[in-house]
Amino acid sequence: LEFESHVFDIAFHPSEDIVAAGLITGEVHCYKLNVGDGAENSHLFSSDHHKKSCRALAFSHNGDSLYTASKDKSLQVLDSSTGKLKLRKADAHDDPLNCLLNLNENLLASGDDGGAVKIWDLRQKKKVISWKENQDFISDMSFVAHKKTLVVTSGDGCLSIFDIRKPAPVCVSDNQDDELLSVAIVKNYKKAVVGTQDGVLSIFSWGNWGDCTDRFPGHPSSIDAIVKIDENTICTGSSDGLIRVVGILPNRLIGILGDHGEGMPIERLKLSGSNSWIGSCSHDSVVKFWDVASSADDQTHDNQSDEDDDDEDDDEDED
Repeated sequence: LEFESHVFDIAFHPSEDIVAAGLITGEVHCYKLNVGDGAENSHLFSSDHHKKSCRALAFSHNGDSLYTASKDKSLQVLDSSTGKLKLRKADAHDDPLNCLLNLNENLLASGDDGGAVKIWDLRQKKKVISWKENQDFISDMSFVAHKKTLVVTSGDGCLSIFDIRKPAPVCVSDNQDDELLSVAIVKNYKKAVVGTQDGVLSIFSWGNWGDCTDRFPGHPSSIDAIVKIDENTICTGSSDGLIRVVGILPNRLIGILGDHGEGMPIERLKLSGSNSWIGSCSHDSVVKFWDVASSADDQTHDNQSDEDDDDEDDDEDED
């Protein structure tokens, strides 16, 4: 998909081949993807309700709604079929919004440039809880539903852990002396993998949030985006423009999935609802799509037994 302006974020519909893109102009565009049949992608709708750049997008669990967040501090809900505005919070945060994460059919999390995180009840159409534990921008969020736990990275170098039912944080990590830019939960909820400005993957053990328990250097530039492929494999998007497939514990670079051209930093990576391909956006105003199902399966199954043994040894060390 090619656009006339810089793409800040993308989101996939949970059950259909539909993708939404948020632009620096504040516009939101939604497309029906015609994958593999040679036909052109179909433009479903566009929205221009945001006055400044649209930085974050997320579909609802059932796909009926599209949530969007902007530098203009507003949060809005669109009908994902028509693009009609269903709800708008003009001053949802005191600072420009930077992150959105759909937690379940009723709850939405948002993070801003000032370090604030809020949970919104979409039935009541209001904020139900908020935290301000970080001192710099919220860069990414990951949620573990059965633990009711939100894991948040920030530019201030601290990882924050929140129970969405409680007003006080579960934990805030020691400062890692580096900007934390992206996060994914892997190893059956035992590990949190965090991408940093210096190009190191920091690995935290669940429940031991004070400091990372493992580090995997090797990226030459910042790791701005992470998407989980399976429990042992992630894809990383780096500011050097490359999308890498990376194995976790044992830590290894599996290969290069693709790129957006030299000097084109990867802004976001998102996994499709079918888990078979990912979308990426960069500074080239293009959204690209990559097949990950076959390559990830081939690599991880060959090493499954060794990885399980490694993980068990790691758990014994923690005990």
